[in-house]
Amino acid sequence: MFNHVRPTDEIPHETTRMPILLVFLLTAACLPVPWTDPFGLGPRASVGLTAAAVLLPLVAAFTLRTWVVRTLSREPGRKVEVGNGYLRLRRLLFFVNLGAVGLAVVGLGWGKTARESLMIAWDSTTILAPFAELAVPLPYFLIVFGCWLIYYDAERVLHLPASAGTKSTFWSRAGYFFHHLRQLTLLIGFPIGLFVTQQSLARLAPELTGDDVYRVASVAAVPVLIIFLPLLIKPLLGLRSLPSGPTRDRLEALARRLRFRYSDLLVWPTHASVANAMIVGLVPRVRYVIFTDRVLEEMPADELDAVFGHEVGHARHGHIWYYALFLVLSMTVLVATLLVVEAKLRAIAIEDPSSTPPQFSPENPGWELLPPFALAAGYIFLVFGFLSRLCERQADVFGCRAVSCGNPDCNGHDVTTAYPADGTGLCPSGIKTFARALERVGLLNGHSDPETARPNPSFGGWIREFLGWVRAWQHSTMPRRIGFLLSLIDDRGRERRFQRRLLVLRWGLVVGLVSALVVLGEVVGWRELLAVM
Repeated sequence: MFNHVRPTDEIPHETTRMPILLVFLLTAACLPVPWTDPFGLGPRASVGLTAAAVLLPLVAAFTLRTWVVRTLSREPGRKVEVGNGYLRLRRLLFFVNLGAVGLAVVGLGWGKTARESLMIAWDSTTILAPFAELAVPLPYFLIVFGCWLIYYDAERVLHLPASAGTKSTFWSRAGYFFHHLRQLTLLIGFPIGLFVTQQSLARLAPELTGDDVYRVASVAAVPVLIIFLPLLIKPLLGLRSLPSGPTRDRLEALARRLRFRYSDLLVWPTHASVANAMIVGLVPRVRYVIFTDRVLEEMPADELDAVFGHEVGHARHGHIWYYALFLVLSMTVLVATLLVVEAKLRAIAIEDPSSTPPQFSPENPGWELLPPFALAAGYIFLVFGFLSRLCERQADVFGCRAVSCGNPDCNGHDVTTAYPADGTGLCPSGIKTFARALERVGLLNGHSDPETARPNPSFGGWIREFLGWVRAWQHSTMPRRIGFLLSLIDDRGRERRFQRRLLVLRWGLVVGLVSALVVLGEVVGWRELLAVM
């Protein structure tokens, strides 16, 4: 996937950078954890200090916005410099936002106050109100919503020079806000909403959620939702079909040559502010290839073909299916491992209560849910991130093949060049074409990568290097991707070796996860495992 923007245009907000990890963090906040008030502040003080914790990141965002607007009003020639500085500081403030929310929930007693204030009477007892879990991560959403409204002025000023001479104008403030809200709803709101709905049903109708039929249906519903989710993406993001014309005709012809089936080619209207392309959908009937308007405007024809080939490569190599299988198996193994560990800890606590911290005692359940979530987030970041970067490299190679001829020693392409069917060729011209596409995306993105840093960077340089690595955790950095592709020109066997190693790694992980699941399922019992899924 390409997900990059130019420094003078709209910056991708937090949910587009690391949605999987954000989902884990926000879901952890919605767990039935007995949050405490460690300093005994009480509800009123907790609410007041939480409001201050929300306000401080917004003040920082307003300060950044004011610096951008005032600087460019005085010195418009510094647009690139200011844009790059804005990018770096906004990325840093993303982590500040998370830290402020964590402080509020854990340190200032907001988690305890939110949950205890939203109790209702139900069936002769007192339970948490439906969907009340969402109040715990509410400070995060308030910060994000406020930042969108604040950053709008800075990004509009940064965008204005780039929009000269184009048909597109920048968003209105409301349009900008709802553009981001649509993405937040899709990437964050949808999975968290499903989790919170399940939690609410478990409280309101425990006899229903405890029924085996319901449990089986819940597990079976997951793949159904994943398969048909693209049907929701189209209206939610306001996507439309790519209009008839030379671009669509060329991409359709390329799809036929690559034997790639899909439902439609879609355009994502972003007021020419985002350069991005992606593929969504597991099955051809609900599979879309999406291009933002910026990609269609900025990319030359051959590079756009290579970008399309990259997205086709994800489907041809089965990455989308594999990711779904890998994540389902991984999460199931982690849950089964948790059940084994939990059983051991509770057995120890019953035998010797003094050996167990009070918050992990059988009389105070809930806290034991947090370590597994932290483990799962770390596992996703490290293992899935590593696997995703390799698959991205594999899709890069297919992007090269999509625009390669059958001559491995060719010196260039022209209108008479014949391209082999099914993307079987790999030539220097095709590799260089896709490398140029990646370089163009890097320029549109407008940030410096860690590999281009000075030999002896300062402490700030190391911070930027770390943030750059975090930002590229799923895709790797552009210099690494380009360097690997260009190395294939002189080392023809490297691509075959890479493909073999990745094949062994992918299916070795699946075999290992399935084996672990079989063993753990026998230990904890398949019925009990199904009950917590």
